[in-house]
Amino acid sequence: MKKLLIFLFIIVELVLCLYISTYIVYNSIFNYRCETDDSVAYKMEDFDNLERTRYEFETKNGDTLVGYLYSNKYIEEKGLVVFAHGLGGGGQVGYIDIFDYLSSNGYFLFAYDATANDESEGAAIGGLPQGIIDLDYAINFTKTINEVKDLPLMLMGYSWGGFSVSNVLNYHNEVKAVVAIAGWNESENLIEYYSSDYVGPFGKLLLPFVDIHEYLKYGEYCQASAMKSFENTDAKIMIVHSEDDETVPIKYGYDTYYGKLSEEENIIFKHYDNRGHTRIFRNENGILDTQLFEEIITLYNSCL
Repeated sequence: MKKLLIFLFIIVELVLCLYISTYIVYNSIFNYRCETDDSVAYKMEDFDNLERTRYEFETKNGDTLVGYLYSNKYIEEKGLVVFAHGLGGGGQVGYIDIFDYLSSNGYFLFAYDATANDESEGAAIGGLPQGIIDLDYAINFTKTINEVKDLPLMLMGYSWGGFSVSNVLNYHNEVKAVVAIAGWNESENLIEYYSSDYVGPFGKLLLPFVDIHEYLKYGEYCQASAMKSFENTDAKIMIVHSEDDETVPIKYGYDTYYGKLSEEENIIFKHYDNRGHTRIFRNENGILDTQLFEEIITLYNSCL
């Protein structure tokens, strides 16, 4: 009996140690705010026909998020695109040329700063599922804006935003189309990848505890996966990734989906060889890839 108690004590101590290690590693990855240097941000005055209106709304934990509704002064809009940004900068930073292009093709664009990014409240990003939560609440908020509440709804997301727009489909079957750029399937994919910087191969042992930690923190939102949503939606999907992406390896997103969904008629796969992560939707001169965005507009237009 004594040996059994000692054995059980060792097991409990080991489990506790692994959970504490998970907590430390997880927070070391996500315990920060993103404040963008204005010198690297696009300016509204660079886009003559673009205008925007500022909004505030609450996310699940009560933090106030800031979003902007972009439109073209001279074109009547036929749909709404909600845009989810990547880690490292809010929704108004490096993407206004995208908003200008989409608005010039007849779409309102709602872009928000996620929790702990730029104009939005929050002491720290906290974790990857926070992106799904903030997008869920952003979509719900757009349904209170008279100009857009009755328009066909499309989504676009880059990196963390690509993960978010793919997963939020589990909660919004009204979405007509999704463009996921350099995203990934589920939260633990990137936790495994980046925890290796802290604890090496030991990181795989932490994954079950990551699931527990995220469930305690985020509830149902951490149980979503892009694969589940893609398998259970009629929305049209475009998945964009580059083979040489070292920030979000292609195996965690594009390759995962392609292996099971390449024959699905509602899913388009766009594969690049040498665009990395930050250049995925731009050409070698840093200019927006109009060929890619013409295909995106065609996808959106097919859903009207």
